[in-house]
Amino acid sequence: MLKDYQPGQTLVEFLAVRKSSTATASNGKKYLSCTLSDGETEINAKQWDFDGEPPKENTVIKVKADVELFKGNNQLVIQQWRPADVGESDPSKFIGRCPRPIKDMSDELVNYLSSINSQKLSTLVHVILDNCYEKFTTCPGAMRHHHNYIGGLLEHTLSVTAMALTIAPMGSSNDLIIAGGLLHDIGKMFEYDWSGCSIQMTTEGKLCGHIAIGIRILQGYVETTKLDYETYFALLHMIVSHHGKPEWGSPIEPVMKEAIALHQADALDAQMWKIQKAESETTGEWTDRIYGIGREFYVYRPKCEDE
Repeated sequence: MLKDYQPGQTLVEFLAVRKSSTATASNGKKYLSCTLSDGETEINAKQWDFDGEPPKENTVIKVKADVELFKGNNQLVIQQWRPADVGESDPSKFIGRCPRPIKDMSDELVNYLSSINSQKLSTLVHVILDNCYEKFTTCPGAMRHHHNYIGGLLEHTLSVTAMALTIAPMGSSNDLIIAGGLLHDIGKMFEYDWSGCSIQMTTEGKLCGHIAIGIRILQGYVETTKLDYETYFALLHMIVSHHGKPEWGSPIEPVMKEAIALHQADALDAQMWKIQKAESETTGEWTDRIYGIGREFYVYRPKCEDE
């Protein structure tokens, strides 16, 4: 793994190309600049005096490179590279997989589905998820920000649903919260493409985004499942408002207590995932500055009582 290499060592590894471009150095010579990944760790890489075609993004290459320290971080200085031949390396391993077993999460999903008391709402959610079960249970939760691995969407969905049920006050509709929690990010199945060695945006994802795609999906099942329009519009509001504000991607702010609970749970789960990941990547007292939150976090490690 990339994290195991130290400055002064030379690596020979299959790595995924996240970013790739050429640039001109101060001496006027071109060089190759890449971001490479082993599926867990990303690292910047350079190849000096480079005048060829850069490797294609979202492909796997075999790299021989020296590990050097640059501004406090490891960097690769590439000696040579070539595209991986067919069958040499499984592209999907560079995306990463959810630490929770898909089977366990699927069982939890079934439990939530069985707890929806409204027959029409239950039918709607069942039909939608039955028709896209494999995509839904393997889809990443995001490209970079949170749960960016195979099964990440399902992990995030279950966590958000549980949090929203906890946050919502007495008298809230648990049926609506569960349905909204399970479907709030359903559009991500068509926003992302995870068939290669990295998570990419689809054309539909770039043009529309997952909230608009979620609206399309929901509209496609309303008539066939005979969902009443009052419930349909309430569920639609859960989806379109779950980002909270227009500047955060929602066309409207939440105006139902169930929708506020869903929005807060969605934001909280994403933030906690980022913080926990940052904590796991540091051995010091403070994490690095976390993208999307904008500050470092103190890592509380209490000493044992007998110390």
